[in-house]
Amino acid sequence: MFKGIITAALFGFFLTFNIEAIEASMISFYVIETGLPEKAERNKHSTLWENAFMDVFFDHGYIITNYPMLRLGAKPEESIIKASGFDVDEAKDAGIEYILIAQLDYDSLLKGPEEITFYLFTVAQHEIIYEKKISGKSYGLEKDEFNDLKTIIKEFVRFVSNF
Repeated sequence: MFKGIITAALFGFFLTFNIEAIEASMISFYVIETGLPEKAERNKHSTLWENAFMDVFFDHGYIITNYPMLRLGAKPEESIIKASGFDVDEAKDAGIEYILIAQLDYDSLLKGPEEITFYLFTVAQHEIIYEKKISGKSYGLEKDEFNDLKTIIKEFVRFVSNF
């Protein structure tokens, strides 16, 4: 009987510890395309970016959501948060802690984005805490592109994890 009590107490201790350990941050993604015609079909490169974000962050234990992809005719001159019409209060009410915005700047329907700008926004602080620009690349195979995108995105997982 004493062993049963000790076992139950240890089980309870580890269960409590593990519940705290698996608590994850909630992050949402917002892919914004610029430079594409408004009526054009969804761009396959944008879809790959969105899927890569979801895969990488999910694989690292984050609770993830995404906003519907947004298409702007040109690069916004104002803040990306204002240009997107993003509602911080709505995100806060949903329990979202971070918004990762990927602005994909195109100059052709036939190629991938020429430039990608990432913005990491904290809902609690109402500010962009990280911004990075990279140049787009050309890929031979969609699988190669997807794997490269996942490698790029892993940097953001490390950044969010250390924040």
